[in-house]
Amino acid sequence: MKGGFGMKKLFTLLLSCMVVFGLSACTNNNKDTGQSNSTTQTDTPTQTEESIDEAFYKDFKTALEERWKTEENDAELTTELYTRYVDTELKYLSKYEHKEDSFNNHEIGEAAEDYVEALVEGKQMAYLIDKDYTKWQHEYEDEVFEESTEAVYKLNSIKKITFENEENQNKFDRLVKYGEEYSKRDD
Repeated sequence: MKGGFGMKKLFTLLLSCMVVFGLSACTNNNKDTGQSNSTTQTDTPTQTEESIDEAFYKDFKTALEERWKTEENDAELTTELYTRYVDTELKYLSKYEHKEDSFNNHEIGEAAEDYVEALVEGKQMAYLIDKDYTKWQHEYEDEVFEESTEAVYKLNSIKKITFENEENQNKFDRLVKYGEEYSKRDD
């Protein structure tokens, strides 16, 4: 009989530990999501897809703001500078590369993919800046700038993007205008 009582204590102790660890894990998970135990929500495919759309817009805006912070107004553009600008944006946006089908809104996914592809393509041709600036400028304008500004225009058409900083808003508005002109020309 004594052995059975010891097994009950051991079982109760193990069960108690599992409950404590289980509750601890739930508490840590809720801290990450900002949800309390009483309002815990499960992730449905729709919630996840919608959050990708919103997350992209947030990351896109941050990527542009961070790039504009790093740009040196009076510096001559070099391969190194341009690569740094693109890397700044890709730090926030590379996770969306080849994720077009993950977006709830297909148009957002398509424009996001186009924008990220333009960044990657621009980085690949950046070596030309120091080697043959005129050739780089021509190829950049025909391929990268056109594709990226059209994507900016599409993204802004789907959901208006605004910046608190007036200078950043003006830079963004110029990109949107270029994108609109390219889009009309392509139609």
